[in-house]
Amino acid sequence: MLRKTVTIQPDIFKALEINNIMEQYQSFSELVSSSLKLLIEKQKKEQYKKAMLEASQDRLYIEDMREIENDFRYTDNERVK
Repeated sequence: MLRKTVTIQPDIFKALEINNIMEQYQSFSELVSSSLKLLIEKQKKEQYKKAMLEASQDRLYIEDMREIENDFRYTDNERVK
């Protein structure tokens, strides 16, 4: 476990208290860790979304996707018995 000192603005801390958010965690460290995990996941999703938007503008990527779609068009319609 890595130890770091965190400084938080008083109004943010007060909002955590008023909304009983800190009571949902065993410690302030757990709250901070959970919040950072959520931030990381959000960042990853945003990066993925950005990459998909860029790919949707890439002619070669679109051609590759069409090829793959065409290659699997028969298997997509198969039924499992």
